[in-house]
Amino acid sequence: MKKVMVVIVALFFLLLSGCQSAATVAPGEEAPAQVGETEETEIALPTATALAALPAPTDYCLECHTDQEKLTSLAKPEVAHDAESKGVG
Repeated sequence: MKKVMVVIVALFFLLLSGCQSAATVAPGEEAPAQVGETEETEIALPTATALAALPAPTDYCLECHTDQEKLTSLAKPEVAHDAESKGVG
C-alpha cells in the first residue's frame, strides 16, 4: 500500500511540473526563442468610413415568416398517427 501511495504522489508531482511556467530570464538578458513562437503583429481595425460603405444586412426572415399565404403554401401536411394502444398488451 505504501508503494502505491509513493507512486501516486510521484505522478502527481510529475503532472504538476508540466503546469509550471517557463523559466524566468534575468533583466537585461534576452529570452531564448520558443518553438513555434511568432512575432506579434498589429491588426488594422476598420475605420468608421469603411464600415459606413458596407451595405446594411437584409433580414429576409421577416419577409417570409410574416407572409401568411407563403406560410400555408409551404407548410407540411399533418400526418395522422396510429393510436399507440392498438393490439394485444
